[in-house]
Amino acid sequence: MREKTTMQDADSFTNQYLGGIRQNPLYAALIMLAFCLFLSIQPAHVHAALGTTALSKACAAKNVTPSEDGLRRLALIVGAGQYKSAKIPDLPGPPQDARRFYQLLTGPNGYGFPKENVCVLVDEAATTANFKRYFSNFLIEQAQPNDEVVIYYAGHGSQTRDRDGDEPDGMDETFVFHDARDSGIKDFTDDEFDELLTRLHQKTSHITVFLDSCNSGTALRGDTEFLSRYIPPPETETTRERSTAAKPATNGQKTGWISKSLPGIVVFTAAGDGTVALERNARGIFTDAILTTFGQVNATQLTYAQAARQIRPLVKAESYQIPYFQGDLQRTVFAGVNRKLPLAWEIIEIAPQLKLGGFPLPGIDTGAEFRVYDGFVKGPDLQDPTKAKAVIIVEESTRLNATARIISRPANAKPIRPGDLAILSRPSDAQRTLKVTLRPHTEQGGISAEQASLIGASLNQNQDAKNMIQLVEDNGIFEISYENDQYIVSGPENRVRNRFAKADGVIENLRLHALQRVLSTLRGEGGSLFEDQETLQVQLVPADKQDQCAQKADWRQAPSNTVSAQEIPLCYKWNVKVKLSEKSPVRLLVGGLILSTDGSIFGLPADGTAIPLGPGEEAVFAAKGETFIASEPLNIEDQIVVFGTQETNPVPWSLLTQSAVQRAGDTKSGLYKILDQYLKGTRGVSQPVETDDTDTAWTKSSITMRVTDPGQ
Repeated sequence: MREKTTMQDADSFTNQYLGGIRQNPLYAALIMLAFCLFLSIQPAHVHAALGTTALSKACAAKNVTPSEDGLRRLALIVGAGQYKSAKIPDLPGPPQDARRFYQLLTGPNGYGFPKENVCVLVDEAATTANFKRYFSNFLIEQAQPNDEVVIYYAGHGSQTRDRDGDEPDGMDETFVFHDARDSGIKDFTDDEFDELLTRLHQKTSHITVFLDSCNSGTALRGDTEFLSRYIPPPETETTRERSTAAKPATNGQKTGWISKSLPGIVVFTAAGDGTVALERNARGIFTDAILTTFGQVNATQLTYAQAARQIRPLVKAESYQIPYFQGDLQRTVFAGVNRKLPLAWEIIEIAPQLKLGGFPLPGIDTGAEFRVYDGFVKGPDLQDPTKAKAVIIVEESTRLNATARIISRPANAKPIRPGDLAILSRPSDAQRTLKVTLRPHTEQGGISAEQASLIGASLNQNQDAKNMIQLVEDNGIFEISYENDQYIVSGPENRVRNRFAKADGVIENLRLHALQRVLSTLRGEGGSLFEDQETLQVQLVPADKQDQCAQKADWRQAPSNTVSAQEIPLCYKWNVKVKLSEKSPVRLLVGGLILSTDGSIFGLPADGTAIPLGPGEEAVFAAKGETFIASEPLNIEDQIVVFGTQETNPVPWSLLTQSAVQRAGDTKSGLYKILDQYLKGTRGVSQPVETDDTDTAWTKSSITMRVTDPGQ
């Protein structure tokens, strides 16, 4: 039933809230009427706009309509959530994700794809035969040189035995469509997909593929709230059979899902390196990150490389899966659509209560914060906090609409009115809350009643942790167990994150894990001055002095703001290097954080200050306490985040990792005060306050690293 409700919410979206920003009172009245109808009657025709039948009609179109800029854009979107085979578990998320991706391409403030150029196959329509048919008839036959073509798939992925020798591991990756493994229909292999892509590539090389599925990975705990988009190979493809089969030599032309012989193609994959693509609350975590990133309006045209750098930390904040990006990442997204407005929410009503609604964006729920801008503001000004009318906080939300109240506003700001834009600036309380399960005492390593009492008491005594951690009976993201006189903290993938002798250490470690999630999801507000992942160029570099053990391996230097993780050989000492872009119009104060998988957070500079950098200048954090050594565990990604603010608005970023009690004596102003209140959970507690026009513009860049053992 929950799945049906979710799909109906998505179906009703277009007729409820989508539309350009208008100041016409008649338009506002019509919006209000639609809003009231949704909350009360919800007639059947309201849901027709995004129904499966309506979406599938475009698949039969024979003519391609140019976009407003004259370019031809085509897309094939697939969301396989329901399966004919009883052996394949259904997924509630893919149909919803397909519809949301459709809105990203075709909806107002989206990327200008004409609806008649976008074929959508959901659930029963997402069959193996339909995918082949419409890929050939809708995409290949209609494509012309320089057409922009997008393919999106959400659903289960799996593997099958490689039979043509192009896979190093002897296994082909597969899509699992609605009718797979039923009536003799097999999974759709990457070889078949590659053949279709090759034919399409002969028409146009401007192809982008998004795959919110996975083809390998470890098992999750049975009580987790995540659903995996991976199923094991068919019974005829058992591990034993694969291991005894002769593996043919690979041809070296295959990397991931595409051949090296197809230049220009871009592929975004939800999970690689043995991790699992996950969904939660009927939403793909990877698709959420895509919508958040692609839905913004940037100061310059967004490239796929810039998008990939932003997507990685968003995914990492929500799960342990590692997305994978390949191809010509320097291309502009969807051929550089000139968007002026983001996928934002709109003020619908101001009295008797402030109401807003819009695209079902990630992070919107109780406690989410929006900056409200005049409906005529466009472009990067919508990321400039000094141009906002007010900051509002959500009190109730249904994903498509919300009620809110003002918590701060600049002096002499114009009043909020219907049609104003609401831009999400801080995600909801739910994204600040880390759900933790105590392993039942009846299981191996279970928590006894006495130990549970100690954990509960420690949580109540740690005010910061109390605001960020929730102990639940099941569906916890993290789990606490107890073995060999130690409390064990495990992540959703069943991997041990840390061990502690006392309950106090467990709670403080979980607080830091929750804090990491918050820090990973924060987005800079640089306006036209700064761009996340661009203004600050970050690298990890080998330290000047190395131990003897580091002589056994070579350091392969990754470029600044690398999309993939910087690999660091075991035993190597390393530092963080930061350069301020020559395009920056002002000097910045720079600081950073290293977010370790075990929950530890290290602040840079180590003394809690910040380093001033002018345009084109660079610095290496190499003072005492700022040199790190690569150690186990291996192949686990840690995140490095570097922040920059103007000299008039200093933020001691490293101090934000401390508890509220430790920060209590600090003088707080501007952005530092806002972030401190957000981390403490005190934003919106008091009455609305008037603020000065202090420029709180800031930016961030992040990269990841992992330790490797050259001897393995």
